[in-house]
Amino acid sequence: MKGLKIRAFGLAAVVVVIISAMIALGAVQSNSVADVKSAKVDSVNSTGATLSWSKVSSADGYMIYAKSVESSEYKLMDTVQGKSNTTVELKNLEQATQYDMCVSAYKSKKKGNVESETKATVNLCTLPAQMELTASSPDAGVMSLKWNKNDRAAGYQLQYVAGDDFGSAKTVDVAAKNSKKSIKKLKAKSTYSIRARAYLMQDADRLYGPWSKVSQVKIAERIKMPSNIDKSKPMIALTFDDGPGYNSASDDIVDVLKKYNAKATFFMVGVNAKDHPNNLKRKIKLGCQIGNHTYNHGSYGSNVTAEDISKASEVIYQACGQYPTAFRSTGGNTTSLMRTECKNENMPLYYWSLDTQDWKYRDVDHIYNAVMDNVSDGDIILMHEIYPTTAEAVKKMVPDLIKRGYQLVTCDELVAAKTGKNPQPGTQYLNATTIKNKTS
Repeated sequence: MKGLKIRAFGLAAVVVVIISAMIALGAVQSNSVADVKSAKVDSVNSTGATLSWSKVSSADGYMIYAKSVESSEYKLMDTVQGKSNTTVELKNLEQATQYDMCVSAYKSKKKGNVESETKATVNLCTLPAQMELTASSPDAGVMSLKWNKNDRAAGYQLQYVAGDDFGSAKTVDVAAKNSKKSIKKLKAKSTYSIRARAYLMQDADRLYGPWSKVSQVKIAERIKMPSNIDKSKPMIALTFDDGPGYNSASDDIVDVLKKYNAKATFFMVGVNAKDHPNNLKRKIKLGCQIGNHTYNHGSYGSNVTAEDISKASEVIYQACGQYPTAFRSTGGNTTSLMRTECKNENMPLYYWSLDTQDWKYRDVDHIYNAVMDNVSDGDIILMHEIYPTTAEAVKKMVPDLIKRGYQLVTCDELVAAKTGKNPQPGTQYLNATTIKNKTS
């Protein structure tokens, strides 16, 4: 009987051990989570990607890791809660970069998450960033393109078309080392639309980034020299700022130019031009050049904004049906912002090589002598069309300049005749052949 009790006790102990083992095994199993079987890339852009993966029924959520080819360790990118949430949108990735991605399932525990032992992996490559493209027409039939260089790009693709229908656009490939391109033999006076994108090479395929914003540019035409201009003879450009004025000075100056078949360039203030449309139309009819001198002449140097220039261009166009083709900074204080805006508006800038200081002295003889005693071939001469004394001086100097053999031409004609090239948008000229690069 005693032996039977011992055997019974021993059997019970074995059962207890087995049950304990089973409980322990159940505990281990309850702490584990199945592996994510597969993952895939649903979409990708320049700065992110969307991933999806197979659902794990025992999971409380998922953890997504990433490692670029340039790094040695995986970084936790995001945590997704809920076993049924099997997609994630990743952001803040580097553009044009190869990534190794992996997804693991997890169960939440008091002491931290328990992850699946094996992670589902997938590779992706983000696209090149969107390019920033600028376009200008520096010469007749020529379009000049510039963009921000992407050091990770394998190259660039450009498309351009007259009009805005890219269905018939021409495509040009550009090597990765370049950040500018000149396209020639385009139709002058036509407006072209241009866009660009960078690409990567993956095996033999191209991965294109997004297209840049579309830029548009009107193609310049060759400045046609009037038949009465002789390139072999001396010539100068008379220029007048600040008008049209609210007196007869401006019209008196135009009368003199008409009488002697001469031309000049007028750098006009937008608010004044808006109020004197007939004056502008007279100047255009005589073949004079219309210039921009900001909207209201209220700011100088770094205080001048792009809108100060563009707004003047618009009101001048509204007044006479023609956009200005040149710019002069107020006070001659030129900034890089002005140069950039003028380049965007296809306008060269003109300083001066002979200053009459008519605004200071308001004296007919002083203005006349300042010109006649100092003038030379290729000069750009500064005056103002708002002073009666300037108008009286012009009545004397114009016939005397012509007697000396000077041809009175516009600024654009002066540069084109002396250099053989159209003046360049965004470039400032001191005289016919000298570029004034320094900003004030």
